[in-house]
Amino acid sequence: MKVRFQQQSEHSECGLACATMMIDYFAKKVNIVELREKYGVPNGGYNLFQIGSVLEEYGVVSKAARINAESVQSIPTPFIAFWDLKHFVVVEKIIRKTIHVVDPALGKRKLSFEAFKEHFSEVVLYSTNDGHRSRKISKINNTLKESVLENKKLLVVTLSFSLLSHCVSLLIPFVIQSIIDSSAKMPFQSFLIGIILMIASYFVINMVKIRLLVRLQTRIDKTLLGNTIHQLLHLPYSYFVNRSKGELIYRINSNSYIRQILVDQVLELALSLLFLVVYIFIMFWMNMFLALITIIIVSILIGISIINARINQKIVQNQMVVMTKSQDIVNEMINNIFTVKATNSYEYIYKNWSENFGQQIIMERTKAKYSSILTNIPNSIQSFYPLIIFFFGYLMIQSQEMTLGAVVAFSSIGVMFLTPVLSITNVYNQLLMIKVYIDRLLDILETKQERDDGEFTLENYTGKIDLENVTYRYSRFSEAAIKNVSLSIQPHQKIAIVGASGSGKSTLLKVMANLFPVESGKVYYDDVEHEKIVLKTFRKNLGIVLQENILFSGTFRENILMGRKFTDDELLRSIQIANLDELVASFPLGVETKISENGQNFSGGQRQRVSIARTVISQPKAIFMDEPTSGLDNITEKIVMANIFKLPATVIVVAHRLSMIAEFDKVIVMEAGKIVGEGTHQELLETCQEYQKLYKISEYPIVL
Repeated sequence: MKVRFQQQSEHSECGLACATMMIDYFAKKVNIVELREKYGVPNGGYNLFQIGSVLEEYGVVSKAARINAESVQSIPTPFIAFWDLKHFVVVEKIIRKTIHVVDPALGKRKLSFEAFKEHFSEVVLYSTNDGHRSRKISKINNTLKESVLENKKLLVVTLSFSLLSHCVSLLIPFVIQSIIDSSAKMPFQSFLIGIILMIASYFVINMVKIRLLVRLQTRIDKTLLGNTIHQLLHLPYSYFVNRSKGELIYRINSNSYIRQILVDQVLELALSLLFLVVYIFIMFWMNMFLALITIIIVSILIGISIINARINQKIVQNQMVVMTKSQDIVNEMINNIFTVKATNSYEYIYKNWSENFGQQIIMERTKAKYSSILTNIPNSIQSFYPLIIFFFGYLMIQSQEMTLGAVVAFSSIGVMFLTPVLSITNVYNQLLMIKVYIDRLLDILETKQERDDGEFTLENYTGKIDLENVTYRYSRFSEAAIKNVSLSIQPHQKIAIVGASGSGKSTLLKVMANLFPVESGKVYYDDVEHEKIVLKTFRKNLGIVLQENILFSGTFRENILMGRKFTDDELLRSIQIANLDELVASFPLGVETKISENGQNFSGGQRQRVSIARTVISQPKAIFMDEPTSGLDNITEKIVMANIFKLPATVIVVAHRLSMIAEFDKVIVMEAGKIVGEGTHQELLETCQEYQKLYKISEYPIVL
């Protein structure tokens, strides 16, 4: 039994991916999505003790050992190996001096003992379980199944026209035999009319089939891609925290390849299997000896194609990982081009891309090396098949067992028979490839959507927020970022959250804004528990401005409205609150001025103010802001915050600069995930040492 590859989707989940592969091998069928949902992914990744704890919960007893490379053959496979002092891989098996490694970042690889020794960090985690679990047939994902079943009527019609097209093609060999062997002189006009009718029928049927096929493809594309995007939009905010943009884009783009195989290849497979039986029956009816020769040739073709498919699957699986990494590098290069230029890092970035692209080239060459042999053999046999049949057919003509027309007809039928056989082997190859793509797509499709099954909409929300013994951690094994926090915020209060870096300020804000689900404790909005509220509706009452002020490619109007229906007066009001009116007025097109992707043609402070305008236009009842004015000068900051304070809303601000701290109704001081001080600015100066220290540093910065 082989280890089923599980790819890490986040940069620090290699340990969890390895644990998934071990559980899947020894105990029960499981995928990394399920374990990620249950355990989460700590920022620093998993250690061996934590991986062992995960394995134990699933019934896999494990032991850790320190061992040198020369002794790894004594460890029962598969086992987890510590790699390059920073990574985990699974050693699937060891055959002589070749070590088969399953790397959650790079896929399956074969390493020489020397290469293994170079990376192996002399620590392993192995299972003491006896044997492996029994494998069951995997269930088809419901989204993929529904994408096809929703269009089953169109699928049946398309299949019917494809069947008619094949039936017309099947008549051609018999017409050829009739022309060659017919002793009765059929009138030329009759032959011509018959041939024209066949060609016309085939043309019309094929034309309709192609149009139906395109319609089927576009419908499934719309359904599958639409479901994927819908699912992605409804995933919790935490899903996106540690994932790269390039990885997600590559997964979404997998839809097109999956659709292509599901429609084109599976449809072709159904027809091929049907006509395979028809062709075999006709060949044995025409001549048993030639039919047996054809079956032997086909058996050789199938065997070689299966070997080729298995090899290609491993190469493509690894190739996809490298291609995703390449896309990530290009994506980061474009998004961070200013940093590249500012640090003069051209060579460093190019070197990273070049090394990664070099791996792609190596894999392409490896695939071409095997393809030049394993793909060339079936193609060569298919090309010379008619010659083989004509050779044996010539002998049978000499012994008067067959006519020339019958040999020609059999050769044509045989070629037609080879076509579906090769098509089936090709579909088998493609289905192995699609499994790789589907596994990556399932990371999106099988992740649980954000909870939204509440019963209250809170349409008249006042802005009151209460936290009762709230604890939040990023993963099962992470230290709690928020520890047993209780807090009461009244409607329209202006609250500042302060603390040293890493004290839990931003996390507390996101918990209050319902972006992060709590591990324990309760969050109440107007005395209604957060789990009982319909989030989609309730979020209309919330305004959130995070540190990442991302703008979309579009106009000022489009970036502020974001598809929502607001009047021009409301738009102008939000622009004035964010102190954007002078900037907008300075452009000839005003609010129709184009903003480039990510707002690269604007300063950080300008992007912040657009984000603020986008938030306040909906007149939210509670506004959550994480360092919203860090890019603004002191004068603009005071104007913007004064405008926000005038709004009839609860305002909660994570602040690093304390220049306006005295204006807040209440200041919350955080340290190590706990609230260590709570009160007005003046009260905290008198009673809270941590606040005194923070304020002193803010007022009298150290000059180096």
